[in-house]
Amino acid sequence: MNKILEFFYKYLTVVIFLVLEILAFLLVVNKNDLQRSVAFRCATAFSAWTYEITNSVTDYFGLAEANKYLAEENARLYKELADYKSLAKDSVVAQGGENYLSARVVYNSVYDLQNYIIIDKGSVHGVEEDMGVFAPQGVVGVVQRVSKNYAVVLPIINLEQVISAKIKGNNQLGSIKWNGKSPLKAKLYEIPSHVNVVAGDTIVTSGFSAIFPEGVMIGIVDKAAHVENTMYCDVDVNLAVDFQSLSYVTVSVFENKNELLNLQKSLGK
Repeated sequence: MNKILEFFYKYLTVVIFLVLEILAFLLVVNKNDLQRSVAFRCATAFSAWTYEITNSVTDYFGLAEANKYLAEENARLYKELADYKSLAKDSVVAQGGENYLSARVVYNSVYDLQNYIIIDKGSVHGVEEDMGVFAPQGVVGVVQRVSKNYAVVLPIINLEQVISAKIKGNNQLGSIKWNGKSPLKAKLYEIPSHVNVVAGDTIVTSGFSAIFPEGVMIGIVDKAAHVENTMYCDVDVNLAVDFQSLSYVTVSVFENKNELLNLQKSLGK
């Protein structure tokens, strides 16, 4: 208590000065219309600035929840599209059934040769190895390992990853593989030299596996040229997904995936 009294005694002059200044300011503002108007405008501007800052902070921290909602909505729409396709055509994948699960990216490497991604969904959520993973923009990669609550995804931008693909305009089959350079580009292999491939062609998943449904966006052809002394084209592809800004992804779950994979393996024996 003595310390508090000593504090006020020490700074009594300053406190009295500030109190008198505030009273003088209030008297001037209340007795003069011009000063009152200026004070009101200043107070309004300060309040608006405060609310703007507050809303900006709130909106920023609300982005995570918004992104989560969009990811879940994206998974739901993919499911509806898969159900529609299963009614529209008779295919092995469609008959097997497709489900989709949204997941948040908790780790993502971009500039290594063996890049990988970790998502917050695992075996307890129904995630298994060899399930396809994609973002709203297109293909991300394939689930490689699974724990109880997490999964490791091998993205396109990993030298070990190969994705079955096709040119959307003519259904020419090929394989997408990263060249280990830019995380924005990959190569389309196994395209015969007689195929007319031009810049702007769309590359999508082939659908000839239990990993990805048919027609998921992979990228756009940047340039294509015939490779001398070979029967193939050299095709550069601009990847649709920006791996540097991944936050949420969708995992494709085929109900009869194991049955289809085992059948395919038996044919390869």
